[in-house]
Amino acid sequence: MKKSRLWPDTLFTRMFLIIAGLLLLSQLAVYWFFNIYQANPQAERLAQNWAQILTLSETLSSAQRRATASELMHQGLRIVPAGALRGHNPRMPVLANALQLLHRMGWPQAQLRMDGRRRVLWLQARPDAALALAMPMPHSPGLPLPWFKLAAILLLSWLGAYLAVRQVTRPLTRLMQGVARLRGGDTPAGLPEAGPADLRRLAERFNQTLRDLHRLWKEREMVLVGVSHDLRTPLTRMRLSAEFLSAEEEARGEIIANIQEMDKVIHQFLDYARSGEQEPLLTTDLDLWLKRFILRQQAGVVWHPAAVDLPKLSIQEVGLARALQNLIDNAQSHGAAPIDVSAEPSADGVLIRVRDHGPGIAETELETVRAPFAQAGKGGGVGLGLAIVERIVAYHHGRFTLVNASGGGLEARIILPQPR
Repeated sequence: MKKSRLWPDTLFTRMFLIIAGLLLLSQLAVYWFFNIYQANPQAERLAQNWAQILTLSETLSSAQRRATASELMHQGLRIVPAGALRGHNPRMPVLANALQLLHRMGWPQAQLRMDGRRRVLWLQARPDAALALAMPMPHSPGLPLPWFKLAAILLLSWLGAYLAVRQVTRPLTRLMQGVARLRGGDTPAGLPEAGPADLRRLAERFNQTLRDLHRLWKEREMVLVGVSHDLRTPLTRMRLSAEFLSAEEEARGEIIANIQEMDKVIHQFLDYARSGEQEPLLTTDLDLWLKRFILRQQAGVVWHPAAVDLPKLSIQEVGLARALQNLIDNAQSHGAAPIDVSAEPSADGVLIRVRDHGPGIAETELETVRAPFAQAGKGGGVGLGLAIVERIVAYHHGRFTLVNASGGGLEARIILPQPR
């Protein structure tokens, strides 16, 4: 069972989170320092203004205060009895810092109250002072929308991280797609040799490797096809000669059987070398095609039609027929009748099942038995039947799996994808 992890598993997501986090922290640090350097001078200016106002209010007589009341009102200042004082201690950092600076400027007992509802600050020289000053509340430092600034920093940090990571992971994505195409049997198209110098060199070396592998595979197929073809001609002559031997019937039949088995092995080599890649894809009524294919089979092969119509798919008719025939022959050789063949629509496309009622195979061999020349149990052959199925299904961009059926026997599953 795979353990769940908080840390993401993909390189793109990991790099994205790391770079975005670093960018965000750096921007928040800049934002914090900027506000500190902006808030401290404002607190000093407020403290100086308050100290001057308190000094004037303490030195003015009652008549002078009444005479200057209208001028003070123009500045937003009012001198009122201390009983009118309302509000609470200041919560804004700039106001708290300004009050501390005011205490150090010679007004250690000064009090400040903040009335947020009326947007008024109340300043009192001493707790027992008879008068208080009412003044408008200053604006907070910075822009009027600090949360908008933080949101912009967050979005820009994530956008910058996405663009930076994409520059690194996009060539890797193309590399993975190229490997997937190569594994699926497609002719390697190569990666675009563009971008920074190191990525260009990576693309050049990868393309050269693809060309070397493709040339090696073609040479191997040519050798395999040529040798197999050249061997079939003398085998045919040997078989014809054996037919006219004057030896006993049993000995002649043994010779002919051995020649036929050798011819079957060579035929498998040819099928594996070709694997249907030269055959074009044709849009086919899969339901009707499968019914006709099953009608050509021997007794013991049972067709189970789908409850709904199967969609039309683009398939290699000869190649897919060869793959299904290999599965049926394999089931007849290693399993037990009846051989059940069914097809049904699935979320990925069409699911084709071929199941026998034999003993099945060990769970540890379900993956390895599909490799070329791999065999499970006895039954002859060279172990290319399932490898041929694997390659043909890969050319269809499908999936081929083997499972042990719950009621006994081995079940082969082929999923053919629907065209996009």
